[in-house]
Amino acid sequence: MSTKPAQHTNLQLHPTASLHPLATLTGIHPLTIHANAYIHLRAHLSTTNGPVTIGESCVVSEKAVVGLANPSVVKTTGNIHDEQQQQQQQQGDEEGNASVVLLENHVVVESQALVVEGATVGEGTVVEVGAKVGKGAVVGKYCKIGPLCTVEPYEVVPDHTVIYGYNERRIDRSGADQSRAKTVEQHIDILRKVEMAARKK
Repeated sequence: MSTKPAQHTNLQLHPTASLHPLATLTGIHPLTIHANAYIHLRAHLSTTNGPVTIGESCVVSEKAVVGLANPSVVKTTGNIHDEQQQQQQQQGDEEGNASVVLLENHVVVESQALVVEGATVGEGTVVEVGAKVGKGAVVGKYCKIGPLCTVEPYEVVPDHTVIYGYNERRIDRSGADQSRAKTVEQHIDILRKVEMAARKK
């Protein structure tokens, strides 16, 4: 399924990506969707405040929002792992360069999750149901942001971090990085098969 919605005029969609015609695309900045990505119906991709890039074999689920946030300045809360990174992000924000949203390869954004502008989500990371990644945040590779958990604005989350419960943190280096990527690709294959079966009915 490769549909270019009329409301978005700056879309680069890979031929192997699946973009549901009932997904919502808004904004005028570039929206790039790479190979084998899968965008569900009623997912919302917004480039109103800056470009959005969806990496290879990413999944953006129903009612998830990527790139949408209040354009007013978001204040930090002091929950920062790396002060230098915070200063760099804030400087970029002042220069108008911090509104790029990047989902690296094999990222899964589950239903009703929110990834706001200026955020980077590393390869193999899962943003679970109702979770939020704040403005300017940088989430490392192979992380898991648990249901309803929050990554604060400009926070830097190390690779393999699991955020759970009341935003508690632990590191999980179980060595399942490659299997996680394969699992996401298998999930996308199943979604496409279900979609094709539904069309035949």
